[in-house]
Parts: sequence; structure tokens; C-alpha cells
Amino acid sequence: MNLSTLTSWFGAQASDSGMNLLQQIVSQVLNAEVTELRKRLKQIERSHDAPDESQLDLLRKYASQSSETQQRVRNESKLRSVSIATAIFAANEISPLLKESTHQSTLDYVSIQLAIRDREKLIEVLCHHSPDLVTTSIRELVTVYDPIIRALHKAVDLGSGVTDLQNFLDDLIGLTLVDRAKPTKLPTVQDFVRLLEKHQRSSHVFIHQALKNGKELSQWYHEYASHAIEQYRQEGTKDRVTDGGTAAGDLTDRLNELVSKLSKDQQHEVFEQLNHHAAFLEFLARQSEARMERTIRASLTPGKSEHEAEGNPGMFLLKWQQFIDRTPITPGPSNGPPRTGKSNSVIDATAVDIDGEKPAVTYQESSARGISSSEPPDISIVIRLLERGFRDELQKIVATKKG
Repeated sequence: MNLSTLTSWFGAQASDSGMNLLQQIVSQVLNAEVTELRKRLKQIERSHDAPDESQLDLLRKYASQSSETQQRVRNESKLRSVSIATAIFAANEISPLLKESTHQSTLDYVSIQLAIRDREKLIEVLCHHSPDLVTTSIRELVTVYDPIIRALHKAVDLGSGVTDLQNFLDDLIGLTLVDRAKPTKLPTVQDFVRLLEKHQRSSHVFIHQALKNGKELSQWYHEYASHAIEQYRQEGTKDRVTDGGTAAGDLTDRLNELVSKLSKDQQHEVFEQLNHHAAFLEFLARQSEARMERTIRASLTPGKSEHEAEGNPGMFLLKWQQFIDRTPITPGPSNGPPRTGKSNSVIDATAVDIDGEKPAVTYQESSARGISSSEPPDISIVIRLLERGFRDELQKIVATKKG
């Protein structure tokens, strides 16, 4: 088997020869999920709490409507403080009066219909789109990296490298597998740290072989690293590096100009919120570093309790969690304020698997929320006053680079 044969399986073949291996995998996995989701739809339709056929027909149509139409319904749901199902019925002049159990089945039905629509669209775009963008992209990617792949093949014993990779993946899969029938504690950061430490020697051997036997590879990487670092070089700000006046790099002057156009009262509000936000980020950085140190120490101490790490490190994980927690979700009852991603009912719903079964371990019972309980400060005034100007500046920079 040569490199051309291998890459043809993953997308370097002609577009008219059917799906390649990668597309077949994507299609089979997503179609299997669609099949499970359709089974759940049938269960709802046959249950005694199912809505009537006219209401089910509206819910089916909603999933296939345009994003603009769906957004209007969502806006109406938020404006009137009603559930998305109630808003769908109201938009079609159908009585939304449902008993609570039927209303919950209706929400589940909408959610499953949207999940099916998402997977069918992914299959359409990734596997059946014309022209075949996936095949073209993979072919171009392989062409770009072909010299590196061939040089690596000459420099490294790929047989032992693949074996080490397989051993690592076996351990990784074993660590992340959860028995849904038994109460199980999810793996912690310390578990993954120990896994990486266990296999770090094999990665060192692989890198050593590449550097020792592939001098050209080393030179290419050195040139790439130098080029990448140059992209972060700040032009015209060398005299201000030590006074803290270059926090935004080359955008510092542009942002200062945007702020200078605000009134004195607006500037005061912007600076106040920015100061609070900067202090919050500094607090998170210190907290994350301390937790990383505790995590590493715990991983090096056999038998040490996992709870001693007191949450997971990572500022970006916290930011991502905050986005999830603030995401508006349709109300649970037919009338009421929107829920958010951190509502208990929403968290419980995310623990339900694709087949509708709920594993013994839930998201709440894991340590995923142990990053920080601190709420970020409000920066809505900064966004309201500076967002438009900042977008304009970014567009100017992009246009200049393209020119």
C-alpha cells in the first residue's frame, strides 16, 4: 500500500466515483443517529400524551422552514414568554392549549425534528454536495503536505509509531468509555494528565527520530515557526512595550481613537467596565494557574484524591462554559420566561443519549462545572458603544491585506 492508495480512500479520488471512505464513515454514523431519532419520534406519536395530527404536522414543517422564519418564531417566543411549541401553534392560528404532559412531548418532538434536520443537512453538504467540496479540500491538503509526509516516512519508523499511536488510542478510549447502566464517575483532568505522562516517551522517540534523520523536516519547521512568530510582531509600538500601552498590539491606536470619539460620560462607563473585566481575567488566570499546579501535583502522587484539585484549569473552558450557561432556551412550561443553559432541566436534558436513554452518570455529577463559579462582569456598554466601530476597523485591515 502506497501513499496515493491511502489518501484515495480519504478523499483524493475523483468526485464522480462515489463517496470516499471518510464520507462513508460520516454518512453511516449520522444516518445511524437519524434512525434512532426517528424511533423516538414514533414513540412520541404513539404515546397517549402525543399532540393531535394537525399539531404534529406543524412541528414537522417548522423543522424544514428557513432560518428567517424560525428566527421570527423564536423572537415571538421570547417576546411573549411562551414556549417555542406554543409560538409555532400561535403563528399558525392553532390553539396552543395543551396539558403539561402533552406540552413536554411537543417540545421533545420539536427538538428531535431539528436534530434530524441538522444531521440530514450535514450528510447533504459533506457527502452529496456538488461539487464535492470535501474531496477537493482533502486532495488539496494532501498535495500541500505531500513533501512533509514523504520526508517523515523516510525519517521515522512508521510501524512502531503507528503501534504506539494505537496503544495510546486504546488507553484513551478505555478511559473515556462510560458504562451507562452503572453509576460511574467521569474521567478527570488528572486522569488525562496521567495518560499523557504514560505515553510521552513514545512521542519523544518519534520526535527524536524525525529531528535526527530528517534534517530537511527540522529546517522546514524552523522556517515555519519563524514565519508564524513574525505574524504577531507589532509594528510602530516598540517604544511603548514597557509602559503597558500595547495591550491590543497594532490595534491599540485604532481602539484609542474609537474611544476618544465617545463623550466623557461614555468614556467613563467604558473604562469602568473594562477595568472590572481586566481584573476578572487576571483573577481567572491566577486561579487557572493554581489549579493546574494542583492538578499536576495530584497526578504525581499515587492514591491522591481527585477532589483535591478543586476544579479544572483553563480560562478558555470557563469562557466556553459561560457561553453555554447564558444561551437562552425555550421555557419548559407553555408560558414562562426563557431558561438558560445552566437551568437544571436543560442540564438534565443534555444528559439524554441519542436513543433517548439517560446514562447513570450525568453532567451535573461530573467535575466539568468546577472551573469557576464566578460570574463575569457586565460589558454590555462597551459592546454597544464600540462594536460597530471595531467591526469597521477589522474590515479595513482585511481589505488592506487583500489589496
